[in-house]
This record gives sequence, structure tokens and C-alpha cells, in this order.
Amino acid sequence: MIDGILTGLFVFGLLLIVFYYYNAFRKEKKLRLILFRKNLKNSEEIERTIREKEKQYQDIYDTANSIIIRWSPDFKIHSINPYAEEFFQINRDLAEGKDVVLDLFQIPIEKSNEVKSQLWNIFHRPEQNIRQEYDVFIGEHDKRTVTWSNRILKNEFGYPYEVLSIGNDITNRKIAEENLMKSYERILDLYNNAPCGYHSFDKDNVIVSINDTELDWLGYAREEIVGNFTFNDLMTESSQDKYRLIINSFPNENLTGVELEFVRKDKSTFFVSLNSTSTFDKDGNFIISKSTVFDITDRKIAEDKLNDYSQKIQLQNKRLQKAVEAAIKANRSKSVFFSKITHELRTPLHAVIGFSQILEKDPNLPSHLKGYVNSLFENGVHLLGMINDILDLSKIEAGKMTETRERFPLVQLWDTLFSMFSYRFSEKSISFELIGAENIESSYYEADIQKIRQILVNLLGNTLKFTNQGSVSLEIKIQSNPDQSFDSVRFIVKDTGIGIPNDQLHSIFEAFQQTEQGSSYKEGTGLGLSICQQLVEFLGGTIHVRSTIGEGSEFSFEIPLTRLELVPEELKQKSKIGPIHTNEIVQVTKLEESEEEFVHSFLNASDPELKRQILQLIRIQNFGQLTGVLNAIQTEDKGKKILEQKVQNKRYKFLIDLLQSSNPSE
Repeated sequence: MIDGILTGLFVFGLLLIVFYYYNAFRKEKKLRLILFRKNLKNSEEIERTIREKEKQYQDIYDTANSIIIRWSPDFKIHSINPYAEEFFQINRDLAEGKDVVLDLFQIPIEKSNEVKSQLWNIFHRPEQNIRQEYDVFIGEHDKRTVTWSNRILKNEFGYPYEVLSIGNDITNRKIAEENLMKSYERILDLYNNAPCGYHSFDKDNVIVSINDTELDWLGYAREEIVGNFTFNDLMTESSQDKYRLIINSFPNENLTGVELEFVRKDKSTFFVSLNSTSTFDKDGNFIISKSTVFDITDRKIAEDKLNDYSQKIQLQNKRLQKAVEAAIKANRSKSVFFSKITHELRTPLHAVIGFSQILEKDPNLPSHLKGYVNSLFENGVHLLGMINDILDLSKIEAGKMTETRERFPLVQLWDTLFSMFSYRFSEKSISFELIGAENIESSYYEADIQKIRQILVNLLGNTLKFTNQGSVSLEIKIQSNPDQSFDSVRFIVKDTGIGIPNDQLHSIFEAFQQTEQGSSYKEGTGLGLSICQQLVEFLGGTIHVRSTIGEGSEFSFEIPLTRLELVPEELKQKSKIGPIHTNEIVQVTKLEESEEEFVHSFLNASDPELKRQILQLIRIQNFGQLTGVLNAIQTEDKGKKILEQKVQNKRYKFLIDLLQSSNPSE
């Protein structure tokens, strides 16, 4: 019984143990399954994280704007990133396995060991991120400076198997730093060696910087002054008071040209001119003052000497003033004398010239006297020209030149000049013409035509004198501006004469000056061009000259002329242009020859006494009375009309030829 009970208890206990272990096994199995699933999930999470990190690393590796190189301790390249490919201009596949120093950096063999030794130093500090800087080469001549950050990678046994090097090109920065350093050195050199002094002092008036120039003036070393001296210590007591008064009167103001007296280390003094600029912070508080100092000792000495001479100069000025007043008085007297004497001389000269012309054309004049009469006429004209020049010059010097304005067409100006010079040029076989005649047609102005004519007569007279062959031309250019009431008119006189040397061009407009070529002609006073220049300037213009020896000269002047907006009818009648070239004179002469026949027919058909009266009035050039005589003749004869026209237009050549072709007894 007992044995049965014990056996039952044993079996029951055994069953309990089995049941316990079975439940424990089931729980452990279930726990293991849960742990396995959890570990599997963590592993996938870790793996996903690793893949993301690797992708991020690869993105950084591929897109970095830095050089990234992975190389082994034996200097063989494992890989380079795209930026390194572009920088070194080499493909990644070609770079792998190559020597990083010789093949990638292209360091010369003689320097390669030095760079490799520098790289090998990385392994002496494997736990640190080591920075280095050295040059690499791209191609044969392009040297670049690169700063590197190197990190050693180790395997699971702790041995280095790879170096990760990240580099940045700092070539431009290095160049900029070098240039900046050079600029700084130049500025420092300029600061210290400037011809003026520089110094700065702080809010406590203590000098914080000073240049070598000012130190040389003062005789101190920099360490003696900087941080030890105030600005007041540099000045004499009187200058300190002066400076203090200026600062108190003009606070926060920049100073310019303040004259002070500085004291040297040896107690001698010198004068300076001070310019000072103050710097303030945003709250208006004084920070530092920067001053420029100029040594004006020599100037002060010169000023003292100048003061000594001032009284002497004042005395000299008084004497000079008296001399100037006497010279002005004498000049006025000279101008008055010239004006009076020339007026007195011109009246008899006109009579001499007029009578010599009449005598020269008189058919009854004995042939042996014609040369004397011709000489009398030429010398009279020459003397009259000289007197006119002196009179004009005296008027200009006396300031009595006045402007007489009248209305005229430019055609009228040309016709007058052509009638005065065309025959004289023809006698010397020189062509005379107007260039660009279309420019002056329908051009009407109000100005002093007499002075313009005088300028052109002087210039054309010179060309006639100094031109022996070739041509002379006058060109008139007009520049109009609708916004202005006047035109800028330019007159150009050009000849093929003897020319003027370049070294004498500057003096031809001076009074009583003639070139060597001009003086050899023994004509004139040398006043013509001087008068031309002063007349042009009086009219508000400028005159210029260009010349070449043996080829000719070109004189031009430009003056403003007031345009006429409303042109009177009588001016329009004078605007028809006549001959513009001396070649046309021949045709006019032939025309006048036929006209002369009509006039002879008219005179021969008239009463003999009337004919003698008409010829006598022509001979003495009394055209006013002659016009009255002709008007009193009641006839429509063509010869009479031609004669009236010639008298009205004062065609001297036609009238003189008419006298010469008439019967001497008449």
C-alpha cells in the first residue's frame, strides 16, 4: 500500500517535472521566436540605415566640391572622386593603382621623396585628423597649392589599410594673400617714407602710431614716443594754447592747414602745417585722430624774407606805376599823332594817285614820261597802303575801333574782291577763283562788311605779292545752327606762293614783323597780318595759318555773322553772282569790246561839244555830274544806256579804255 502510494507520488512528481519543463520549453521556444523576429527586424533596420548612410556618403563623395582621394600606405590610389578627376584631368579608372605622388600629383622625382616623407608622417599620429599643405602639378606648368585633411582608416585588427585625403585648392587665396602682403608692405613703405609726417592719437591724446618721416624730424625713436607722448608734448607752449583754442572753438571738426611749432628732442623747433581727421563710433564717441604733418620751415623762412622785400617791392611798384602811366601817355600821344598825320597825308595822296591814273591813261602823254607817271602811281598806292595800315593800327591800339553794321549778301563781298583783284592776278598769269560758289548764294547777313573786306583785301594782297605762278582761291564755308541767330562763317584764302617757314609762323601776326622771304620783297610795313588778326578778334573770331615752303600757304579765319531773317528786295537784286574765275574775264572783255562800239556810236552821233564834255567828265572821274548830263539827254540809244550802266557801276577799265580809243583831239 505504502509502496503504491510512493510510486504514485513519484510518478506524479515526475509528471509535474515533465510538465514544468515542457511549459518552460514552450515558453523558451516562443521567446526565441519573438527574439528572432525582433532581431530580424532590427537587422533589416540596421541594414537599411547602413544603405542610406552609404548612399549619403556616396552622394557626398560624388558631389563634393573638394578633392577626395583614398590611397593605401604604399601610396597606391584606391579611388578618386569626380571633382578630383576634373581637377587632375584624369579618369578614375586610369588613376586607380597609380602612385599618388608621382602619377597623380606629378611631383618631380627629385622632390617626390620629400612629399612622401611628409605624407608618411600621417602614420605617426594615426588617431588625429592631420592637416598638410603642399603643391601639386597639373600638366607641365600649372602648379596649384592644395591644403589637405588626412584621416587613417583601420581594419578590425587595428592596422591602417587606407588613408582618406580631402583637399581644397587654395592657389587663388595664396596669390591674394601674397598680393595683400605686398600691398601692405608697399603701404607701410609709403607710410614710413612719405615726404610728410603721419601720426595718430587716441581718446586720451596719447600717440599710438607715427611714421619714420616725422620721427626723423623730431629726433626720437618710435618706442620713445608711441604710448608715452601725448600730442601736446610735441608742441611749444604757444602752439599748445593755439591748438587748444581751435579745438574748443570747433569741436568734432576736421582741421586743415593749422600752422604749429614742434619741438625736437634737442629742444630746437620747426614749423609744420597740420591736417587732422577724427573718427567716431556710432554713438558719436571719439575713437582716434589721424593727422598729416608738413614741414613748412623753409616756407616760413621764405615768408620772412618776402616780408623784408615787400616794402622794396612796393616802392618799385610805385616807380613802375609812374613809368607805366608815362608810357600809356606817350602811347596815346603817338596814336593821336599817327591818326592826325595819316589823315593829313591821305588827302594829298589820293589826289596824287588819281591824277597819276589820269595822266597814265592820257593819250597825249609823251611816251618818255609814262614810266615816271607809272612809278608815281605805284609808289603813291604803296605809300597810301602803309599810311592806312598805320592808321588802322593806331585806332586799334587807342581802343577807338568801332563796329559799323550793315546788311549785305555774301555775293556782294565776293564781287567787290573779284573786281579789285581779278585783273591784277591776270596780269601775273595767276588764276583767281571762288570755290563753292553755291555756298554763298542766298546768304544774307548783318555785320561790319568793311572790316571783313579789309581782312580779305590784306590776305589777298599778300597772296598777290608772294605768288608768282599757279593759283589763288577763296573758299567760304557756312555752318548754320537753327537754334542760334547767327552762322559761323569761315573764309579760306589759299595760294601756291613761296610759303612760310615753320619756325616763323608764330611771329607773322606780330606788328612790324616780316618773314625773311617777305622782307626780301621790300614792300609793306609788316602790319597787314597783325591788323588782320586784331580785326578778326574784334569781330569775335579766330585766324589760323598753314604753310609749306615752296608749295604755298593757307590763311583762314572764322567769325560769327548775324543772319537776316527778312531780306529786303534791294539786297536780293545784289545777290546775283558774277564771274567766279579769272578765265571768265576774257569773255567779259570781249563783251565790253562790243559794248564800246555802241558807246562810240552814241558819242559820235551826239553834239561835238556834248561829246567833249562827256569825255572830260570821264577823264576827271566826276561821275556824279556825268550821271546828271546823261540823264538830261532825251534818247533811248543803246550806247547811252550802256554808258549810264558803266558809270553807275564804276567800271573804270571800260571807261579808261573808252578814253584811250577816242580821238586825242577830243
